[in-house]
Amino acid sequence: MKYSFMNEYLCLWVLGASALAMGAVSNTYAVQNEPAEAFPITLERAIKQTLANNPQLHEFDFKRQIVAGDAKTAELRPGYSLGVELENFLGNSEVSGITDAELTLTLSSVIELGDKVDARKRITHAQRQQVIVQKKVRSLDILSEVMRRYIDVLAQQETVSMVNDAEQLARYTYQAVLTRVEAGASPQLEIKRAQAALAQTRLSVLTANQSLQASINSLAIMWGDKTPAFTRVTGNLFSLTASPPLNDLISALSMSPYIQEYAQQTRVQDAQLRLTQTGDKPNISWSAGIRRINGIDESAFVAGASVPLFSQQRNLGQYEAQKARLDQIEQQKQASLRSLYHQVNQALDARNRALLEVETFQNDIIPPLQEALVMVEQAYSDGRFSYLEWVSTRQDMLQAQQALIQSAKNAHQRGADIEALTGQPILLRAQPAPFTTIFIEK
Repeated sequence: MKYSFMNEYLCLWVLGASALAMGAVSNTYAVQNEPAEAFPITLERAIKQTLANNPQLHEFDFKRQIVAGDAKTAELRPGYSLGVELENFLGNSEVSGITDAELTLTLSSVIELGDKVDARKRITHAQRQQVIVQKKVRSLDILSEVMRRYIDVLAQQETVSMVNDAEQLARYTYQAVLTRVEAGASPQLEIKRAQAALAQTRLSVLTANQSLQASINSLAIMWGDKTPAFTRVTGNLFSLTASPPLNDLISALSMSPYIQEYAQQTRVQDAQLRLTQTGDKPNISWSAGIRRINGIDESAFVAGASVPLFSQQRNLGQYEAQKARLDQIEQQKQASLRSLYHQVNQALDARNRALLEVETFQNDIIPPLQEALVMVEQAYSDGRFSYLEWVSTRQDMLQAQQALIQSAKNAHQRGADIEALTGQPILLRAQPAPFTTIFIEK
């Protein structure tokens, strides 16, 4: 697979636009806890490697070869046949030997009427264009899956960073509780609770890293890499844009490769229908040759021609069948359009809800919880709040951070769904979202 394929279809921009934007600025929160020797991968590189190594795209090379072979066959005109006929030999009485035998040597062929060769050429040309559109559709499906898996890795990196922060906070809490217990200001029970909470956060760190590696493996297998060398991906999960209006997306559906595929099917079937119509004009079969008559020791030329009768009537059933197939494709196209409308509407609604959740968590939920966590920590140190109030506030903070990551992940993935369905990048249709990215502080 050559990289010119990406340039031809602009798939890298169409489906990669939103995630490339979020990869333009690395997320400090996600990267700051990564080891210095970590090897990152960009979305652009992931897409290039997938396009270059995915076997689902290589199969279209063979489809093109098949159509090219069919085109060569379609361009051929009827061939010639050489015939030999021997009559009146090895019979009874006067024709018992070969004395009265007649030997005829003929050359025969068919004269095609109704531009049948051009009709066949139109079919192969339409099939060639159909393969191109089918490749676009398959590319959109593959790149959309690359996007989803890339976003999975990016979101899991945020989760790893979050649980690392949670472990540090649990360790700090354990030390604070230990100090109060040793001073006799808190019961021994609290140190046991803090110890268990620390163990739970350590377990969360281990499981989060395992999930991250599993996500990396799932991404790398898209280009056939079973032992990926990279340990993270680049990008900012919280860099989001507002969704375009539904009417704009619906308008874009008419140019979607999924609908273009039906258009190409219509062209192929229309060409097939025209080829069937050429059958109304029958072909003329002809033959010409020379005959040797031994009985009179003479030679003579022979010629003949034949034309099928009532061809139009005999061709009527095939024409009606091809016409019905053509009408069927149009109905399938309309049904597919309605299905696409529904899918785009559902994806847009889910993305808008996810954007609202991200905005709310960033502006109205996490900042107050951060302030509350500082206040309850100080109050616990002063002996005014219990350990349970501190833990409860910390848990609320962690749950809000988890929900923020999930909402941002959903927003990006539903955006990838919309781009795959419409074949258009969201960034070209939307303005920046009315909220700004904030970083979760430890």
